[in-house]
Amino acid sequence: MGPWERLEELRRRPERRILGLMSGMSRDGLDLALVRVRRSPALEVQVEAARTVPYGPELWARLAAAPEAAAPELARLDFDLAEAWAAAALEFLAVHGPVDLVGSHGQTVAHHPRAAGRPAATLQLGQAAVLAERLGVPVVSDFRARDVAAGGEGAPLVPRADWLLHARPGAVSGCLNLGSIANVSVLPARAEEILAFDAGPANALIDALARAATGDIDRDGALSAGGAVCDEVLLDLYRRRRHWLAQPPPRSAGYATFSAPLAAELRAAFPALGAADLVRSAVEFSALVVRDALAAFVLPRFGGCSPLRASGGGCRNPTLMAALRAHLAPLGVALEPLPEPWPDAKEAVAFALLADATLCGEPGNVPSATGARHPVVLGTLTP
Repeated sequence: MGPWERLEELRRRPERRILGLMSGMSRDGLDLALVRVRRSPALEVQVEAARTVPYGPELWARLAAAPEAAAPELARLDFDLAEAWAAAALEFLAVHGPVDLVGSHGQTVAHHPRAAGRPAATLQLGQAAVLAERLGVPVVSDFRARDVAAGGEGAPLVPRADWLLHARPGAVSGCLNLGSIANVSVLPARAEEILAFDAGPANALIDALARAATGDIDRDGALSAGGAVCDEVLLDLYRRRRHWLAQPPPRSAGYATFSAPLAAELRAAFPALGAADLVRSAVEFSALVVRDALAAFVLPRFGGCSPLRASGGGCRNPTLMAALRAHLAPLGVALEPLPEPWPDAKEAVAFALLADATLCGEPGNVPSATGARHPVVLGTLTP
């Protein structure tokens, strides 16, 4: 049986085990999620196992430098990163058993939202051919490009999975992913009414400021917990990013929007302010932009959105979670962290489900979230 015949046989199966791989803008590590998908008689999803494999300092440094790297380094990183992911996946699957398919988001090294009449552009590394060769199963990758080609932002792509897994009948609830960027998915009863968008920074600015001061992220919110909010910093941040924050959905944030370049501007503008106060102010800003986005774009349309279930690394920052709860409570929005293993695994699970949709020839984007002209089948399939 040839590769295309095997793919057709896999597509016809009522049940598949799929490995989702996600490496986010924080570049801290690879999230792996093993998902069992059943399609008969209705879609059922079971998360069987999940794990995060941290990157070593050398690989982290290369990923951090990648947005400014030249083509030779990007070419080498494309393959080196996939080799590291394949090794992590083989170790994971040695414990949890084989899979039929892999969905790999890739590592974003550039993401340019639509601006001034120009279409979006996006680039992810992590060579799918290496993953397919090492793991011996088909790989779906490069999910964002087709949505961009259809006029979308290429992001966010998680809302389809959010709705399938977390929507509540008869209610408007939501998901808030607190990765480098805070992504909101509003989940009404009807999938075609989903609203999803990037709200602003979650950890990107917080951790860029913390790394500059200490060499590490704001781990467990320890640094920010010892600081005080500076109103002048908040005003400065709103002024610097006012145009982006005023944009209605669909919208997405690029690498430079809220990460190291903005942190450098902030440190230069407030040289006398201590690191703890700067980081605490960044935490407050991250919470405020989520509040502002819900108040401006969600509540007027849906009347409410509760609970808002949180995932991502920001769930492990108590200072950020406390600030979010304080600002969301007056809106009538309750913030609830998703239970384990969801905080770290949710996006890896989402790309496993998107890979399944691609295998079955189903659209994976939500045009109301990305701004695409129409639904499209996402990704490139490597047999």
